[in-house]
Amino acid sequence: MSKRPSLSRLVLDVLKPHIPDLIEFCKSLSEVGGVRKVSAVVMEVDAETDTVKITVEGREIDFEALKERVREMGGAIHSVDEVAFE
Repeated sequence: MSKRPSLSRLVLDVLKPHIPDLIEFCKSLSEVGGVRKVSAVVMEVDAETDTVKITVEGREIDFEALKERVREMGGAIHSVDEVAFE
């Protein structure tokens, strides 16, 4: 019997408002099921938004819950730039 592949890494291009700040935004994402590590780099800053590249790592990451958390904080996922399963 083979084990089911587990989502272990995502790199997301996210548009987020200035508030919450990047620290609070990433801290909130780290609380989503399966997430063990979140890191982010600001790519661009506009008058009201930040474009950030967010890397999420863990085991059995709940992508639907992650998308919902981004939305709850006023953000939008523009693209999924990298995916890894283990």
